[in-house]
Amino acid sequence: MSVEDNNYGYNKDLKELARKLRKDSTSAEIRLWSELLRAGKMKGYTFLRQRPVLNYIADFMCKELQLVIEVDGYSHEDERKWYEDKERQKKLEEKGFTVLRFSDEEVMNDLKNVERSIKGWIVNHPPAPPSKGDSNASLKNKFKAYIQDLQDKICNRLEDFEPKARFRHDDWDREGGGGGHSRVIEKGEVFEKGGVNISAVHGELPELIKKRFEVDQGWFWAGGLSLVLHPQSPMVPTVHANFRYFELYDDADMNEVRDCWFGGGADLTPYYLWDEDAVHFHQVLKKACDEHGKELYPKFKKECDEYFYNDHRSEGRGIGGLFFDYLRPTDNRLAEDWYHFTTDVGNAFLESYVPIVERRKDESYSDRQQYFQEIRRGRYVEFNLIHDRGTLFGLKTDGRTESILMSLPPKVRWDYDFEIEEDSREACLIERFKNPIDWIEYGKEEGILNN
Repeated sequence: MSVEDNNYGYNKDLKELARKLRKDSTSAEIRLWSELLRAGKMKGYTFLRQRPVLNYIADFMCKELQLVIEVDGYSHEDERKWYEDKERQKKLEEKGFTVLRFSDEEVMNDLKNVERSIKGWIVNHPPAPPSKGDSNASLKNKFKAYIQDLQDKICNRLEDFEPKARFRHDDWDREGGGGGHSRVIEKGEVFEKGGVNISAVHGELPELIKKRFEVDQGWFWAGGLSLVLHPQSPMVPTVHANFRYFELYDDADMNEVRDCWFGGGADLTPYYLWDEDAVHFHQVLKKACDEHGKELYPKFKKECDEYFYNDHRSEGRGIGGLFFDYLRPTDNRLAEDWYHFTTDVGNAFLESYVPIVERRKDESYSDRQQYFQEIRRGRYVEFNLIHDRGTLFGLKTDGRTESILMSLPPKVRWDYDFEIEEDSREACLIERFKNPIDWIEYGKEEGILNN
């Protein structure tokens, strides 16, 4: 554990005193914690209360921002105490921390102004994205900076397709801790509905999740980017991608990581299939995987085929892609290695999908073909609401329902006993979904790939 991960080498003898101070918090400290900091209203950043830093105990601290917030009662008006505070602040600033001070009176009588002051500081002092080799930056902070940057890149590129439609930006807070930033586009010329959402949430594990992880108690941090795009045209496939990181802790201090893992993937759901599109999508994902080991693409492609499967329909959701989960550090791979793998797959998303959109967005289609698209969208909804672990986890951890259900398409059909004409293009598509295809080998055999 680095010095920074250990709160800059704090005096461990202070841990017991910090626990006592948490129990004996002042009214002002309780109000600031419960109504602002714990409630996750500080743009998704995680704050801890009564935490040892160096040889001191900070009232509130955000490691990611290197920000300490102090709430001073009347005792701090004493001259000796004032000099002690100044010396303490100097030591913290020497280690890169900023200290914001508020009086009890400010917190109790003008909390809105306190909130504005803290948020204003955060907006003007965002954490710098850590470099790839920065060993002092925690994976949590690196990953959060990464998904923020990836969200910008993806949304900016997708907006290039739209003459008028733009992503709507929506910040949200999670009551238990943390929050996120949703971006949703609707009624565009190319994208009927789509969302590219990021979140970073934390708190105590809900009872259902404790049972799943087989722990009596636990606290977590989960960050990720999730996207789904539903195009207007049935000739353009729906795409889904997700990249996430999870940390598990034994206690509310969230100082020492007990377990951590990465997950994610990308998959394509066409309504009318061109073989070269499927081959291209898989080829790009394979290239990203191969940089980290030739064994990874076939393994995670197989897991994708198995995961995105509607067993009640006996068919896959689409033509697959990649799916990986619980990528933990092992003797052979560090957590940092899985970070680079996950982010490389994330960086490949635009290359895997955008060329397909460019090729198919101007293809003509009939009302009948749009009708079929809406029927097939029903299968997509069925999977998300019945089988998808991410959807279920979000709903069971008090995630934001609007953002979780953003993945659902705007127009869907469930026609009773819907039948498809035999040997039609639609029937051939569904037949392709029944058994996984090795699209790389298929591409070589059909001359779509040269090697």
